[in-house]
Amino acid sequence: MKGNIIKKLLSLIFIISLMLTACKGKAEARESTMSGDQISQEPYLVDNYRLERSSGKTAFDYFKGEKIFAGWNLGNTLDSFNGSTGGETVWGNPAVNQDLMNGVKAAGFDIIRIPVTWMGHIGKAPEHRIAPARLKRVGEVVQMAHNAGLKVIINLHHDGSTSNERQESGWLSIGKSIKNEADYKRITDQFSSVWEQIAAYFQNYGDWLMFESMNEIHDGGWGWSGAFRANPSKQLEIINNWNQIFTDKVRAAGGNNAERYLVIPAYCTNPQQTLLDTFKLPKDSVAGRQVVTFHYYDPNEFGIEGKRYEWGSVADKQKVENDFAPFKPRFIDKNIPVIIGECGAVLQLYPGDSAKEEQARKSRLEYISYVFATAKKNQLVPVYWDNGAVTGNGEKFGLFDRRTGEPNSKDSEDIIRLMINAVK
Repeated sequence: MKGNIIKKLLSLIFIISLMLTACKGKAEARESTMSGDQISQEPYLVDNYRLERSSGKTAFDYFKGEKIFAGWNLGNTLDSFNGSTGGETVWGNPAVNQDLMNGVKAAGFDIIRIPVTWMGHIGKAPEHRIAPARLKRVGEVVQMAHNAGLKVIINLHHDGSTSNERQESGWLSIGKSIKNEADYKRITDQFSSVWEQIAAYFQNYGDWLMFESMNEIHDGGWGWSGAFRANPSKQLEIINNWNQIFTDKVRAAGGNNAERYLVIPAYCTNPQQTLLDTFKLPKDSVAGRQVVTFHYYDPNEFGIEGKRYEWGSVADKQKVENDFAPFKPRFIDKNIPVIIGECGAVLQLYPGDSAKEEQARKSRLEYISYVFATAKKNQLVPVYWDNGAVTGNGEKFGLFDRRTGEPNSKDSEDIIRLMINAVK
């Protein structure tokens, strides 16, 4: 009897020992899985948003049926960044509110482009996890726009910021990608992961939400660098590859992403590059869901630099006609919508020279009106670039008071009215 008790005690001790060992192993395994060197098995974050039914329409029919004629950019807001971290208010604009969105819609705009900079909110490789707070805030702003009745575009904006050949702020670097295969793979992997997560998060949103792959990607020379002119094909191929990866990752992300409208830019989002045979639209698993985009500030010395204060000659207007006309046979006549994702002209102020300032003001009104009217003539959708600025030494594109949603001046009110009247 005593021997049996001892045997039972020994057996119990052995079993407890095995259990403790197993628990320790599980704890160690869990600790290992959560370390930075391990890939998390957690699914991507998905917004708790009611699944909406897609229209089932092609992009061309959707734009036509929804009467999408003119758009507006929420510039220098979610695309702003401080150091290497995307923000919202770090460039001087206030946090986005519903009044602003309501004002943009009431002014007559149909679609809003919300540029987003994600850098600084992206974790380490290989996961590249996007911070939930960033996804949530972008979602909140997107929903404000939708609540106002606007269609929406979001993108990767200053993640690819390259002001010149010596200044590179973003991680989506084509300059590094052409020089080093390892850098190309590293950057491409991050691009792929980021779009997987964005698409997964917004998968339940209807087809009123569109994704744009990237913004003005170039090597710092804006298409004029020695490297690009010597071998443009290498950089153009990377842009095509990134657009294809973007398309594939969005399509595989579930929900409405299978048919979501995707906005595709060419090199530097340049109009001339968009018309070349070297720009390839990605192969897509569903037909008719692509939208082409380009940016237009020509002539730059008037539209964006503010170095020229007169515009409106016959030659000036003919250039706009010549620049826009080829998009109709190239894309529109093939039922591919085209948006001018950014356009406009800066406010020019000349203290002490009222005549020059008045000429600049009149030229600006005429230019913006003519660009929008010529876009309408060729069935393009112009989207005005508004960075919120009306003072200071930088580019002054602001039209709306970002707090109230009202035009910020009588001139701005006139410009908005001219834009809308030109396309509707």
